[in-house]
Amino acid sequence: MLETLVKAKRCTTDELEMARRRLADLKEQTTFVPIVPRADRVIQPLAVEPVATGRQIVGDEYASIQADLAAQANTLNRKMAELSNQLHKIPSSVSCPELTRQILELKAQIELIWDKKYYLERNHCLPEEPTDQEQSTDNLATLSDAGQYQLAYEKRRLIDLRSKLKRKLLNPKAKSGKVIEWETELAQCTLKIQEIEFKLS
Repeated sequence: MLETLVKAKRCTTDELEMARRRLADLKEQTTFVPIVPRADRVIQPLAVEPVATGRQIVGDEYASIQADLAAQANTLNRKMAELSNQLHKIPSSVSCPELTRQILELKAQIELIWDKKYYLERNHCLPEEPTDQEQSTDNLATLSDAGQYQLAYEKRRLIDLRSKLKRKLLNPKAKSGKVIEWETELAQCTLKIQEIEFKLS
């Protein structure tokens, strides 16, 4: 078509050459296969869910324990909210480790109650008392500095995040891009937990 236009002097040879190059580029694009960068998969040991071994709780006893746990959590939540509302009265330049410690202790207690409540829902029995390694609030009684309370709280949050990431990685339908992202997050999360444990020791 363009050759005809060149012969009729309605198009220049430069325009014809540019059109040919463009056509060659388009033909190459039809066979182009992008190279997707891939990271080596990090194989993490699977977390073994503890087998529930306690006495089975059903019926009225189950409902009563669930209601009691919810009431305890709500009471502690109200106390924590009252203490948190006092924070805005304190200037940002003034440190308030005692108030912060009380808030973080209440937060840890609330999380333990909800953990127990969810465990009861899943297994219809109460969990065994948590071990020293898993229960970050064990450290709260011996910590004296507000910064260490914050570290203990952060460690608990990271342990929860690590568990969620491990569950996501067990999904066989997850996209490879997401799997790589989760594996990276899991490695970073594990490293942060180790750093916090080192600081707390």
